[in-house]
Amino acid sequence: MLRTLKIKNFALIEEQTIDFAKGFNVLVGETGAGKSLILDALGFVMGDKSNKLNIRKGKDKLFVQAVFDSPSSEIISMLENNGIDVDDDVIFSRTLNLDGKSDSRINGCIVPVGLVKNIASLVLDTYTQNENIELLNSKKHLGILDAFSGSKLDAIKKEIEFDFDELNKKQTLMKEIGGDKTNRARELELIEYQIKDIEGANLKIGEDEEIKDRLNVLSNYEKIVESLKIANDNLNNVGDALQISQKSLNTAGLYNNSIIDLEERVSSVNIEIEDINETISDFLSKTEFDESELNALEHRLETISLLKKKYGFTIEEILTYLDEIKIKYDNLLFGEEKLIELEKEYAVLKQSLYNKCVKLSNLRKNVAIEIEKNVTQELKALGFKNATFKVDFKENKDITKNGIDDVEFLLSANAGQDLKSLSKTISGGEMSRFMLALKNIFAKCFNSSILVFDEVDTGISGEIGQKVAEHLALLSKHYQLICITHLSQVTAMADNYIFVSKCVCNNETFTNISYLKGDDIIKYIATVSGAEPTSIAKQFALELKAKAEEFKAKV
Repeated sequence: MLRTLKIKNFALIEEQTIDFAKGFNVLVGETGAGKSLILDALGFVMGDKSNKLNIRKGKDKLFVQAVFDSPSSEIISMLENNGIDVDDDVIFSRTLNLDGKSDSRINGCIVPVGLVKNIASLVLDTYTQNENIELLNSKKHLGILDAFSGSKLDAIKKEIEFDFDELNKKQTLMKEIGGDKTNRARELELIEYQIKDIEGANLKIGEDEEIKDRLNVLSNYEKIVESLKIANDNLNNVGDALQISQKSLNTAGLYNNSIIDLEERVSSVNIEIEDINETISDFLSKTEFDESELNALEHRLETISLLKKKYGFTIEEILTYLDEIKIKYDNLLFGEEKLIELEKEYAVLKQSLYNKCVKLSNLRKNVAIEIEKNVTQELKALGFKNATFKVDFKENKDITKNGIDDVEFLLSANAGQDLKSLSKTISGGEMSRFMLALKNIFAKCFNSSILVFDEVDTGISGEIGQKVAEHLALLSKHYQLICITHLSQVTAMADNYIFVSKCVCNNETFTNISYLKGDDIIKYIATVSGAEPTSIAKQFALELKAKAEEFKAKV
């Protein structure tokens, strides 16, 4: 949830830190006090387009910081994948200078605005009169419908996805062995040459490294022999010296028992040196320089190098490539028969896949009936008395992993109007209220944990106002709500009251933030109701607040 929002030099806001609570937060105060500026600042720090006109007059930059706690596992994964450490909080900050340059940071790390927007889409849904939101995007409607169905469609969707992949594999194989006889013969000839080229080399894994080691020995034959002879001669001299030392120590040992151990140690060293000498002598007697072997190995290594240039960086890759082209060769060689067989299999699988897509479509249409019923009821409860909501299905020409359905939500907001796309039907003043209705129905289909409503109560009052308030209260059980309102019923339903006021000091205008508690809440509700905060108005406000608390306790 959003815990704090720090704003500095943003239009009328010089410097304010706003604390938000769980549940239902309302921004209240007179029109023009700066409530919408707070939402603008939140949108700015979460990646909305920047506007240097928002920089407070006389200042060189603005700054906004938002602190969120309890990030989801998806957000943590996204941040860690971008090299950002995550503790209990995620801190977004953004500055904007007079030259129009801005920088965005997450937990102190500079990040592209695109990353901020991606994370914001998982956290925040903002509903304003001009907001282009997810529910208005017809490309998202199929996914929303499927999400609404819960697990009802999972099994058939997995079958379709598997069959779709299998169908693509067969189509790819058909392309590989398809074509006319001339092209097939030409490719067969090329592959046959490649198979003979590789198989003729009779490659063995690891032999290139063995050849390099042997070539190293042969190329340095003279140096090796010369060095071994020198070693042998010197070790012989050492051996003679050790024998003399051994005899001397043996004589001394006749008179001093502690010296006997030294004689035994010298004897062991002498035996080891004699063994080394014998090994060197044996190596010298067997080592011969064979120029023909050197030439053969160099030729073999060159052959392997040429094959690597053509077929792979290693012998393992070359042999893997050989296996692949052998399969391709067989497919081409028996292409016509196999192509006929594949075409039959493809046709059977495609028909089976289509039948499953039809089954999925019918299941979706059953889900759509439930959605239409629920949404229409919600809309009527919120004042759209003659509204009709429809989930429109069209069949795609091509099968996809999602089936054959092209789904779009349609609405007729008033009697006598044709069903149209959501974005073309709903008016700006009704947008937030309409989205409130849909959000209640599709709540489980979205990842966001914070909902922001800008004047959701525009143009309503009375019974509809109470319904809007109750809908918001229901949502606040599952989401953190931030709402600008001027309606007494909505105000009464809130949990946290952020009072936005405006003052003039030294010919400068400032927006200030405070919090309403206790009796101040009742006074404000009374004022919003359109009356002076008299005892009668306060009594009405008390009853309204009590009614709101009673409703919230039941849900």
